[in-house]
Amino acid sequence: MKLPSLAFIVCLLISIGLWFVITLSKDYKVTYEYKLVCDNMPEGRKTVTASDTVLLLTFNQKGLRYLTKTFTAKEKVVTVSISDLIKPKNKVSVYSFSNKEMCDFLSTHNFGPELVAVSSPEVITFYLR
Repeated sequence: MKLPSLAFIVCLLISIGLWFVITLSKDYKVTYEYKLVCDNMPEGRKTVTASDTVLLLTFNQKGLRYLTKTFTAKEKVVTVSISDLIKPKNKVSVYSFSNKEMCDFLSTHNFGPELVAVSSPEVITFYLR
């Protein structure tokens, strides 16, 4: 049995290292399922019911950012401050938001610029009592 030469092993290690560098420097779009949790109720309101409690969020990630706690947690939860969310709206007890409005809010308050889109639902409605 003939052992591989030292030059072959060195070239193999260099190629593996370059593969990791190239793979981890790419931009990726990933979609995760997050459970919606509401907090920070407005004054005089006791409960909130959402039309959908599961959000599909699409992120633009690069390399090692995949491994951050936000994206690798087993149970992914996004907490939404209802008081902050409904400030610009004038309705009394029912608030509807398009996925674009939710994306803008979540990128400002929860996730930052990595959040690209809220894939599902198209419209989310909050009912306050």
